[in-house]
Amino acid sequence: MSRSPVEVVYGPLVTERTYTLYQQNRYTFRVSRSATKPEIARALEEQYQAQGIKVLNVNTVNVTGKTRRGSQGKVASGRTSNWKKAIVSLAPGQRLEGLFGGV
Repeated sequence: MSRSPVEVVYGPLVTERTYTLYQQNRYTFRVSRSATKPEIARALEEQYQAQGIKVLNVNTVNVTGKTRRGSQGKVASGRTSNWKKAIVSLAPGQRLEGLFGGV
């Protein structure tokens, strides 16, 4: 049973490091924790079908949630949830337009 692209890829991650990867034609996305590399590639190709992209490589990283401490009488302590990110390489000459505001 195949999941829809919206269930697999939640959205792009935009940080200083991901902007550097963007210049190398690599894009970073927040994805479902249970998503596999082939699912991620297929979902991105379906989502950006209008641009005709071809995913060459998918690297995934499981990110551990951080411990948080409350302050001024709020929650004593807590933890952010674990999540997964995918770093995707596209074929040479291909770009995902609109992710970084046209930069």
